[in-house]
Amino acid sequence: MSKTLLLQSPSFDLLSGTNDSAFCLQSPGRTLDIITGCEVIQRGRSHSINNADFSAATHKRDHIQDVHGAAEELSITYPAAHNLVLGVRFRFYQNRPFVLLRLELTNTGEKSLPVRRFFFKTCPEGLKSVEPPTGFYRTGWQSWSATGFMAASSREPHLSFLERYAQGPMIHNGLTPWTGKVSRFWAETVGAVVTPREALVAGGASLADQFVQVYADLRPNHQALMVQSQVDDVPLEPGQTCTSEWFYLEWVALPNLDPLAQYAYAVARQMEVPNLPPVPTGWCSWYIFWNKVSEAAMVDNLASAALLADELPLQVFQLDEGYQVNWGDWTERNDRFPHSLGWLAERIKGSGFTPGLWLGPFTAHPKANIARQHPDWLLHTQRGRPVSAGLISNSRSRALDTTHPGVQEHLRELISEAVTEWGYPYLKLDFLYAAALPGQRYNRYVTRAQAYRQAMQLIRETAGKEVFLIGCGAPLGPSVGLVDAMRIGPDTAPLWPPEFNGLRRPVRDNPSLPSLRNSLRNVSGSAWMHGRWWLNDPDTLMIRSFATELTEDEVVAQATLLGLSGGLLIVSDDLSHLSPERRAIAAACLPPLVQGMDVLDIFKQEMPEMVISPVDRSWGHWRLLGLFNWSDKPVKREFPRNLPDFDCRRAYHLVDFWKRKYTYLEPGGILPSLSMQPHSGMLFGLHPVKSGPHLVATTFHISQGGEITSWRLNTASLELSLSIGRLARGQVWLALPMRPHTVTWNGETLSSLAVHAIAPGVWAVDLLANREGTLVAKWES
Repeated sequence: MSKTLLLQSPSFDLLSGTNDSAFCLQSPGRTLDIITGCEVIQRGRSHSINNADFSAATHKRDHIQDVHGAAEELSITYPAAHNLVLGVRFRFYQNRPFVLLRLELTNTGEKSLPVRRFFFKTCPEGLKSVEPPTGFYRTGWQSWSATGFMAASSREPHLSFLERYAQGPMIHNGLTPWTGKVSRFWAETVGAVVTPREALVAGGASLADQFVQVYADLRPNHQALMVQSQVDDVPLEPGQTCTSEWFYLEWVALPNLDPLAQYAYAVARQMEVPNLPPVPTGWCSWYIFWNKVSEAAMVDNLASAALLADELPLQVFQLDEGYQVNWGDWTERNDRFPHSLGWLAERIKGSGFTPGLWLGPFTAHPKANIARQHPDWLLHTQRGRPVSAGLISNSRSRALDTTHPGVQEHLRELISEAVTEWGYPYLKLDFLYAAALPGQRYNRYVTRAQAYRQAMQLIRETAGKEVFLIGCGAPLGPSVGLVDAMRIGPDTAPLWPPEFNGLRRPVRDNPSLPSLRNSLRNVSGSAWMHGRWWLNDPDTLMIRSFATELTEDEVVAQATLLGLSGGLLIVSDDLSHLSPERRAIAAACLPPLVQGMDVLDIFKQEMPEMVISPVDRSWGHWRLLGLFNWSDKPVKREFPRNLPDFDCRRAYHLVDFWKRKYTYLEPGGILPSLSMQPHSGMLFGLHPVKSGPHLVATTFHISQGGEITSWRLNTASLELSLSIGRLARGQVWLALPMRPHTVTWNGETLSSLAVHAIAPGVWAVDLLANREGTLVAKWES
C-alpha cells in the first residue's frame, strides 16, 4: 500500500504508514516509522493499545498559532474501541526545525480506567539514519543523576545492592526500567541518538504534568526508539480525557556548536520560563563544616568574608544543613545555634551580604516530630508502609505526601517563616525528588510530576517572585519555570573518585555519588540548560589546600570549568585559612561569565574535554577555550585544529591564562603540543592578530578582557576603562606598534618598570586596580 503525504515542513514530511497502522516521518536519508499508543490497566492487568488496534480514523487539518509560532496541525481521531477513543496530534512548523506530537485518550466506558503511560515508538526496522549510531546522549531524572554521552557499545553502570538501597530512590525514576544491557539506554526528559553526521533529539517539549523518557536500542539491526510520558496509573473517569505531554523530535546536523539549543528554547517557551535574575556569587557552609556547622563557625567566616570583600567580593552567605535538631524539623535549632536563625540573618545583612538558608522541605527522619506526630502526612506504599526516600544522613528517611492539605499548610508556614520572619531571601531547597516518589497519595488523581510541581508552585507563591530559589536533588522536567537556579550534577567533594562510608573500590564506577569527577561530568553534560531553563548551579568551588585530597591541578581544572560555565559561583572553604594564591583562583572567576560555554564534544565523550566560550565586544571578538585531561594518566596533545571560527591561515595570540604564557600562532604554522597532567585543565584565550593596536589579554579575569567596558583608539594613543569589581593586581597585554612612552592609570603616570615586553610587539602593563579605572597608553606617531 502506497504512503500518503499528510503534512510537510522544511524539516519533516509526515506520511501515512502501511495499512494506516503507522506514521512515517521522513527527511532526506532518514526515516522514522512509528506507532502511537497508550498503556492502561484493565481488570488488574496492563494492556497496551496503539493505533493499529483501530480500524479507521478521521483526519482534521488546522492552521494554528502557539508559543513556537505558526504551525499546521493534523489531528487524527480513532473511533471508540475497548471503550476508548485515541487521538494523536502532529504540529509542523515552517520556521522551526522540529515536529511536536501529542496523544490523548478519552474513556467512553462506564468504569474508571487507570492510565499508565502514553508512547510512540518505531516499528521493526523503523529507525533509519544516514549513518549507524555511535552513541546515545541522555539526561538523568534529577539533579544528581548521571547526564552525558554513552558509546553505542557501552551499558549503564551496574549498581550494587548497597548502592541501590542507599541511592536508588534518589537518583533513579522509580517507574523507569533499569536496563543495564549493552547498547540499550534510557534517558529522562530528553535523549539523542548520535551518529557521525547527525543526531536525533527526542524528548518532551512540555514537562509539567508527566515524567518523559526516551528509550534507545542501538544494537546493529535492532535499532529502535521510544518516547513515553508516565501517567502513573492515575484513574481516568468515564467521560474524561487525558493527554500526554508534547513530544519533541528534531534531526540536528553535526558537528554543531550547540546541538540542544533548539530543544532547550522550545521547552523554555512551552513552560513559560520567566526572565532570569543575575547570577549570584557567595559562600556556603556545607563542604567545610558539613552537618557539624555551628553558629560560631558561621560568624567567624562572616567576619572573614567581610574582611576579604575587597579582593573576593561575594554576595550571598548561606547556612547549609546541620542547624536542625532532627531532619525534617527545620524550625527547631540544635545546641550549636544558641540564637535564632533570624538573628543570624540580621548579622549577615549587617555585614553586607544576602542571607541564604538551606531547607529539605519534602523529607523527614522517622524520629522527627513531623513524622511522629503526623504519620498520615507521609507518602505510603500500597501496603501502608512509609515510602523510603533513601539513605539521608545515615538513616532511611521518609517522604512527605505533598498532596495532603496538612503538608501543604506546613510548607506555607515553613517558607513564610524562613522568608518573612527570619529574613532569608535566598533559599536552597534540597532532596526535592521525595515529592515525586511512587506511592499512595492523598490525592490519587495527580501524577508524581504534578504532585511535585504543585508543591513547588506553592513554595514559589508563598516565597514570592523576588526570593531566589535553588532546586537541588530535584526532578528536572517539572522544575522548569519555577526555580531561579538548579543544581545540575551530583554533590562535589574534596576528593576525585567517589566513596561511600570510607569505601572506594566498590563504588569507583558509580556516576552519582559525591565526588569532583561526577560533579564535573554533569557540569559539561548539562551546560546547554544554563540561561534557558534556569541558572545552572554546578555546585561549589573548593579552592582550599587543607582538609582536601584535591591536587592543585584538580582545583584549577574545577575553577576553569565552573568559571567558563557561567553558573553560580559559590565557595565552600574556611575563608580565614585560605592562602592568597588560592583566593586569587576564585577571584579570577568573579563575576561569572554572562555567556556561559558550549561543549564541543558533548556528543562524543562521557566526560567532555573541550569547551569554548565566545567573548564579543564592539571593539573585539575572541574565544576562550578550556581543554581538559580527565584521565588518570598524563597525556600529550596537539592544540586542536577543528575549533569553531579558527582559521589556521590566520595569525593568533594564544594566551595560557593560569600560567600567564604567551604563544604566537603563525599562519599555517605548527600548533603547540600540550602536556597535561591527570585531572587537569588549561584555559586559553585565542585572539586574532590585527593590523593595528589591539587587545591581547588581561590577567584579572578568566574572560581575559571581558572586564574592559570602553575602548577608544586614536592615532597614537589608546584609552580603555576596566570594571573589575574588586581590588586586584594584574596586567593588561596590548599589541602596539612600539613601546609606549607614557602610560597613565586613573590619571597617574606609571613607572617605566610597569611596562614590559611579553613578546615582539606585545606589551604588558602592571596595574593595581581598585574595582575600576582608566588606562591610557601613548606612543610616537
